[in-house]
Amino acid sequence: MKRFLRKVTMTLVLGCILSVGFGQSRSKDNDATRSRAVVKVLPESKKQKIISIGGNYCQANYKGDAWDLVGEATLEEFKPTHVRVALPLQFWLDYKVYKGKRILKQPAVISLLRAMKRMKEKYGVVSFTLSVWRVPNELVENPEAYNKRRIKPEYYGEVIDMIEAFLVEAKERYDVEVDYFSFNESNGGYMTLFTPEETIEFFKLAGPRFEQAGLKTVFLWGDTSSTKPTVAFASKIAADPSIVKYLGPLSFHSWWSENLPDSEFERIAALAKKWGRPVWCTELGHNAVAHKTKDYNKNWDYAFRFAKISHRVFKYSGTEVSMFWTWQNNYEIMSADTLTKYPVYYITRHQTDFWNNVQVIDAQSSDKDILSLAGFNADHKMILQLVNLKNEPVVVKLENIPTMTPRVVTSTEHKLWSEKKANLNAGTLTLDAQSVNTLVF
Repeated sequence: MKRFLRKVTMTLVLGCILSVGFGQSRSKDNDATRSRAVVKVLPESKKQKIISIGGNYCQANYKGDAWDLVGEATLEEFKPTHVRVALPLQFWLDYKVYKGKRILKQPAVISLLRAMKRMKEKYGVVSFTLSVWRVPNELVENPEAYNKRRIKPEYYGEVIDMIEAFLVEAKERYDVEVDYFSFNESNGGYMTLFTPEETIEFFKLAGPRFEQAGLKTVFLWGDTSSTKPTVAFASKIAADPSIVKYLGPLSFHSWWSENLPDSEFERIAALAKKWGRPVWCTELGHNAVAHKTKDYNKNWDYAFRFAKISHRVFKYSGTEVSMFWTWQNNYEIMSADTLTKYPVYYITRHQTDFWNNVQVIDAQSSDKDILSLAGFNADHKMILQLVNLKNEPVVVKLENIPTMTPRVVTSTEHKLWSEKKANLNAGTLTLDAQSVNTLVF
């Protein structure tokens, strides 16, 4: 009987040992499964160079004053070299009061000129893009309309008079030259509508006028309302060889693009390459009507979606200059008094702190839910951004990276900004659930 009990006891002990060993094996198997995400950096495969992480400063169009505290704070902290500003061309006055050069007497226009001079002299802005949303009711076919307002062709000259007056004043009196001009989202009519054919006719008139006035200003090629219509709209404009010399960067806005395949962004890159033009994303964002939802910009979901669309813009469209919508108190990334920073502010810093003047290189991920973007900055340091879309932590194996210990900046819903030195054990790194991570080697 005792011998029997000893056998039973031994059997139970061995069973427990095997069970524990099997459990450990399963645990290791699980770890191995989690570690199967591989990001391989390909330093020899060069993409575009990101010239500037910039922003929109369009309050002159919305508030009648081009300057505000949020704008001043972002200029001071982010130091953008490329910005986009808005020129208001419609005022609730008799049109004769601000027709032609009289536009220069309007307080909002004076405010814009002063702001641009300040941006250049104090904050180091080197490139200005100027856009127009609305023109006087007297010059359009449908003055009662809020959007899709079509300028009467016989009044193109009067619109050009106003734009030219502003550009010359900026150059001669304020020492600011504008590189590019556009009508905002004219393909969709938000708020002035142009067909490609009408765009060509306007450029044929305005291009030579700007040249004769001694201006270097040419036109954004597109400045479209979203990613998908960009190639068709821009291709039709470029079909007229007489105006190609007036076309600047192929530009688009990234609204309404979250559910598009990556190939739509790649089509933009291909068209720009065909014509030898850079790609600019002149409004970087994901939801153009987010402002209709209370506190939309104060939650993590808004910020994380911005991180995802930004990644795709840089990864697939070949964007060299981005302009966040906006870096003022409009789709703001911080409170109006600048004291409270919203989650999207921290995602923005992943770009402004690390991606200016970066030569992008290829980085391939084995897992579609681990987004990767890599490059070398001006100091020849490798920058690697990893976005974990999963709702759980993931172990990622990194290949072709420097041997040094990287600085890692991570943003999550519960910890918006954390920094550490990461010891990459066997070249692996654990990414928090739903996180944005920037590694600097």
